[in-house]
Amino acid sequence: MRTIRIGNPGRGRRPLPCGAGERTVIIASVGTSQSSDSTEVEFKKCVAAANAGADVVADHSFYGDIPAFHARVAADVDACLSTVSCYEFAGRHPKREWPRLDSRRMVDLVAEQAARGVDLMTVHASLTRAETARIDRNARLIPTTSKGGGIIANYMRLTGRENPYYEHFDELLDVLADAGVTLSLGTTFRAGSVCDGWDELMAGEMRRMGELVERALARGVPVMVEGLGHAALSAIPTYIRLAKAYCRGVPYRVLPMATDRALGYDHISGAIAASVAVAHGADVVTAMSRAEHIGLPNWEDMEEGIIATRVAVACGELTKLGDFERERQMSRARWAQGCKGDWRMAVYPEGAERALAQRGRRHDHLIQCGMCGDFCGINAGIAAVKLGPTRLTDD
Repeated sequence: MRTIRIGNPGRGRRPLPCGAGERTVIIASVGTSQSSDSTEVEFKKCVAAANAGADVVADHSFYGDIPAFHARVAADVDACLSTVSCYEFAGRHPKREWPRLDSRRMVDLVAEQAARGVDLMTVHASLTRAETARIDRNARLIPTTSKGGGIIANYMRLTGRENPYYEHFDELLDVLADAGVTLSLGTTFRAGSVCDGWDELMAGEMRRMGELVERALARGVPVMVEGLGHAALSAIPTYIRLAKAYCRGVPYRVLPMATDRALGYDHISGAIAASVAVAHGADVVTAMSRAEHIGLPNWEDMEEGIIATRVAVACGELTKLGDFERERQMSRARWAQGCKGDWRMAVYPEGAERALAQRGRRHDHLIQCGMCGDFCGINAGIAAVKLGPTRLTDD
């Protein structure tokens, strides 16, 4: 299933295509991380994310009235709704309760979220109890950076039980199939440093994900796999090629970061990595904000990250999809109308129009811009064309 359709039928929205031959899906992350965080603020960020062009809002909430929040987003936000179900589990049940809870409680919560209208659900089913020892025995600088994977690892260590998502995976698939929810297999061992390349941790998890993908496909559940995190640009093509090979070519989701040192500007690092990842076949990209590794982003941070990701995706899709039509339209407009071209062809037209208006350029008919003035290259080029071919003479 190299192409899937994301959409909970209960919401009544047109399904979102994802995968081979389709436009790249952009995810914006929202949600409460501290008990003091407000779901009202996060709802406004959901609306802003959809307006900025996010296809999916991923709720990562631990606190607040999460069921009511999901119901409101499902009803009033024009984007798919995604969750990481174990986050709500961890926020609802303190660790001291975990040994007393039935291991099916996590699957029950998946069913609850599906009934609220969730379209896409990330489940960390690929980490098993036998593999938790690998977290302690490896040569990585950062052994693991996955929040969801960390919750599952802690659950197994505190209870002595198997990963509930893995143990009850068939029941989980039944829930998702009945509700029409897409499964996203979350990764525990994506690299948290560009210094930590492809290793046995990642390879082992991809093999397990491949097995789970086979089972999901057999049950008719649309599925994608999560993978790439921090990665040097030269390593990204290999990560994607191997993941696609292990996992039957199902849609591949990235949380990209091209350097560990862009603190305060991680939206730029994320966009650079996203462009390369999309060019080499990534199907889903999580937008990074400048607040990554610092704190909860505000809506301006998030909007900025989404727009940076949209530009990155547009660059990568020139290679992945080979569709240059909008580029041609912009170039023709530049030659005919001047440097600003046609703002309606911009990656983010609303922002392009706003930038022109702020500089008094929205309605003018100038060929040149303020950067080059009278020495505008396009203006000079037009003049040269009007003069006709150069006449060569012998001295």
